[in-house]
Amino acid sequence: MKVLAAALLLLLCVCCLQAALVRREAPTEETDPPAVDDFFTRHFQSFSDFMTKDLPQKMQAAELRSQAEAYLDRANKQLAPLAEELRSNILGLFSSLLELGKGKGQP
Repeated sequence: MKVLAAALLLLLCVCCLQAALVRREAPTEETDPPAVDDFFTRHFQSFSDFMTKDLPQKMQAAELRSQAEAYLDRANKQLAPLAEELRSNILGLFSSLLELGKGKGQP
């Protein structure tokens, strides 16, 4: 029984060593490293283009948007009292015209 276990263990070790030897002797393909280099080069180039061209444009658009929102908020704060005053003046004008019309309508 011990001899069978030892033979089995020896057979497994030989198979593992043979597999490692076959893997080491396998022809290496020269296309993999350039493909990996090309992959990283393309992604680095696209990242570089994004950082130098697209990102500043997007940040400029975001900056313009925030400036426009600030201008609108400031305009609303300044025009709100004027609009309220105009509304009250127009209501007063219409009420005066109604009173005038009522006064002329009665003999």
